[in-house]
Amino acid sequence: MNNYRIFGQGNVDIVIEMGLGACIAEWELLANELSKDHSVLVYERAGINHSDKSDKERSPSNIAKELMDLIKEIPHNEKIVVIGHSQGGLYAGEFCGIYPEIIKGLILLDPLSKDDNRFKKELTTKELKKSGVDKSKNFIILETLARLGLKGLVKRVMCQAPPLYYADFSREQKEEILNSLVNTTHLHTCIEEYRLAHDDAVLQNMVSKDDYPDIPIILVTHSSEEAIKENMEFGRNSRPFAVRVEKLWQEIMKEYLDYSERAIWIQAKKGTHYIHLTEPEIIIESVNDICSQ
Repeated sequence: MNNYRIFGQGNVDIVIEMGLGACIAEWELLANELSKDHSVLVYERAGINHSDKSDKERSPSNIAKELMDLIKEIPHNEKIVVIGHSQGGLYAGEFCGIYPEIIKGLILLDPLSKDDNRFKKELTTKELKKSGVDKSKNFIILETLARLGLKGLVKRVMCQAPPLYYADFSREQKEEILNSLVNTTHLHTCIEEYRLAHDDAVLQNMVSKDDYPDIPIILVTHSSEEAIKENMEFGRNSRPFAVRVEKLWQEIMKEYLDYSERAIWIQAKKGTHYIHLTEPEIIIESVNDICSQ
């Protein structure tokens, strides 16, 4: 059974597909804002945080189908807006491709793309490691530390890391996020999700852009300059290398602009990957734009 919360009153008209390893607490700030005019479903995928594990592999198609099963159980509008962040963008995109009949529009926030493996193809092994784009290694380290009983150490370190780095969470929200990061089932699920989201055979079975429905898509990507600064500061990389990684990252995300003739691109001005925490107003305006169509 999936753990979920509905923010607002009435039938659900917005569904949020969160990024890799995210839990509901990370999205409460935005969901509360959106709930002033909408009913918002935020859920945790199978095996994530408080949701039960699934016996199906963590492929994008299976995750999309499981989301549909959940939506069928909840009163919802005939048409809904789907918001997908990071790896959740890959799942949100697949969901809209499989079930276009219930989609009013798709909002993608720094989404993972089916072309993400370009990083492996266009960067050397050493450059890939330096770039910081491979998130699976972080979850493997966290899972190892948690299994060794070093949960306190993990929490102390992660207090200064994303997403906590980007927002002033309440004590309860912070505790919920940190507890998820020492949950071994949660961490193992994240590793499996990431692996299958980069498996070429799995990706080939997803809805192709040539067969994609002509739905409104708003693609929101991070500020390039802010991302370059973070890559230089936290990755200790040179500016030319950080610029190269950033250029490739933006190119990969912009592939979504070819999915629909009604796709538009917005670039954040001050936010990096956690746009929902640093520039929530962009998302609220994007929702209003789609709902007004």
